[in-house]
Amino acid sequence: MPTLLRNLLVLAVEFGAAHLLRSPDPAPWIPVLLAVFVVGSGVLHGTDAEFVPRFLLAFVAVGVAWLGGAAGEATDSVPAAGAVTLLVIQTALLIRFSRRGPGSGRMGR
Repeated sequence: MPTLLRNLLVLAVEFGAAHLLRSPDPAPWIPVLLAVFVVGSGVLHGTDAEFVPRFLLAFVAVGVAWLGGAAGEATDSVPAAGAVTLLVIQTALLIRFSRRGPGSGRMGR
Protein backbone atom coordinates (compact mmCIF):
# COMPACT_ATOMS: atom_id res chain seq x y z
CA MET A 1 0.00 0.00 0.00
CA PRO A 2 2.76 2.54 0.72
CA THR A 3 4.13 1.89 -2.77
CA LEU A 4 0.80 2.78 -4.35
CA LEU A 5 0.48 5.93 -2.25
CA ARG A 6 4.02 7.01 -3.09
CA ASN A 7 3.47 6.44 -6.79
CA LEU A 8 0.14 8.31 -6.75
CA LEU A 9 1.74 11.25 -4.94
CA VAL A 10 4.53 11.55 -7.50
CA LEU A 11 2.08 11.12 -10.38
CA ALA A 12 -0.19 13.86 -9.01
CA VAL A 13 2.74 16.26 -8.64
CA GLU A 14 4.02 15.42 -12.13
CA PHE A 15 0.56 15.87 -13.66
CA GLY A 16 0.18 19.26 -11.97
CA ALA A 17 3.62 20.35 -13.10
CA ALA A 18 3.01 19.19 -16.67
CA HIS A 19 -0.26 21.13 -16.68
CA LEU A 20 1.50 24.28 -15.42
CA LEU A 21 4.29 23.89 -17.97
CA ARG A 22 1.75 23.45 -20.77
CA SER A 23 -0.30 26.56 -19.90
CA PRO A 24 -0.38 29.41 -22.44
CA ASP A 25 1.04 32.01 -20.05
CA PRO A 26 4.70 31.70 -19.25
CA ALA A 27 4.88 29.33 -16.34
CA PRO A 28 7.59 29.78 -13.74
CA TRP A 29 9.28 26.58 -14.87
CA ILE A 30 12.26 26.70 -12.51
CA PRO A 31 10.19 26.73 -9.27
CA VAL A 32 7.76 24.18 -10.72
CA LEU A 33 10.50 21.71 -11.64
CA LEU A 34 12.31 22.39 -8.36
CA ALA A 35 9.12 21.49 -6.48
CA VAL A 36 8.84 18.26 -8.51
CA PHE A 37 12.47 17.47 -7.66
CA VAL A 38 11.90 18.05 -3.94
CA VAL A 39 8.77 15.88 -3.85
CA GLY A 40 10.43 13.20 -5.95
CA SER A 41 13.43 13.00 -3.64
CA GLY A 42 11.31 13.03 -0.49
CA VAL A 43 8.81 10.40 -1.56
CA LEU A 44 11.17 7.61 -0.51
CA HIS A 45 11.27 8.93 3.06
CA GLY A 46 10.82 6.07 5.48
CA THR A 47 12.84 3.66 3.36
CA ASP A 48 16.55 3.03 3.52
CA ALA A 49 17.13 4.51 0.05
CA GLU A 50 20.29 6.58 0.05
CA PHE A 51 21.25 9.70 -1.90
CA VAL A 52 21.73 8.16 -5.34
CA PRO A 53 18.31 6.43 -5.57
CA ARG A 54 16.56 9.54 -4.20
CA PHE A 55 18.38 11.76 -6.69
CA LEU A 56 17.64 9.37 -9.55
CA LEU A 57 13.94 9.22 -8.70
CA ALA A 58 13.75 13.02 -8.39
CA PHE A 59 15.58 13.47 -11.69
CA VAL A 60 13.23 11.02 -13.43
CA ALA A 61 10.20 12.83 -11.93
CA VAL A 62 11.45 16.13 -13.36
CA GLY A 63 11.92 14.47 -16.74
CA VAL A 64 8.38 13.09 -16.68
CA ALA A 65 6.92 16.52 -15.84
CA TRP A 66 9.03 18.29 -18.48
CA LEU A 67 8.26 15.76 -21.22
CA GLY A 68 4.60 15.71 -20.19
CA GLY A 69 4.44 19.48 -20.62
CA ALA A 70 6.18 19.26 -24.00
CA ALA A 71 3.90 16.44 -25.20
CA GLY A 72 0.90 18.75 -25.36
CA GLU A 73 2.50 21.03 -27.94
CA ALA A 74 4.49 18.45 -29.91
CA THR A 75 3.34 17.18 -33.27
CA ASP A 76 5.19 13.88 -32.92
CA SER A 77 4.94 11.28 -30.16
CA VAL A 78 8.57 11.39 -28.99
CA PRO A 79 7.89 13.40 -25.79
CA ALA A 80 4.94 11.17 -24.88
CA ALA A 81 6.98 8.01 -25.47
CA GLY A 82 9.80 9.46 -23.37
CA ALA A 83 7.42 10.35 -20.55
CA VAL A 84 5.95 6.83 -20.58
CA THR A 85 9.43 5.29 -20.51
CA LEU A 86 10.44 7.48 -17.58
CA LEU A 87 7.19 6.62 -15.78
CA VAL A 88 8.02 2.93 -16.07
CA ILE A 89 11.53 3.54 -14.69
CA GLN A 90 10.12 5.68 -11.88
CA THR A 91 7.54 3.03 -10.94
CA ALA A 92 10.21 0.32 -10.90
CA LEU A 93 12.41 2.46 -8.64
CA LEU A 94 9.52 3.18 -6.28
CA ILE A 95 8.53 -0.48 -6.08
CA ARG A 96 12.10 -1.59 -5.49
CA PHE A 97 12.81 0.82 -2.66
CA SER A 98 9.33 0.79 -1.13
CA ARG A 99 9.31 -2.99 -0.70
CA ARG A 100 12.40 -2.77 1.48
CA GLY A 101 11.44 -1.40 4.87
CA PRO A 102 13.64 0.80 7.04
CA GLY A 103 16.60 -1.06 8.41
CA SER A 104 16.54 -3.83 5.82
CA GLY A 105 19.37 -2.41 3.72
CA ARG A 106 23.11 -2.89 3.97
CA MET A 107 23.41 -0.68 7.02
CA GLY A 108 20.65 -2.50 8.92
CA ARG A 109 22.20 -5.97 8.72
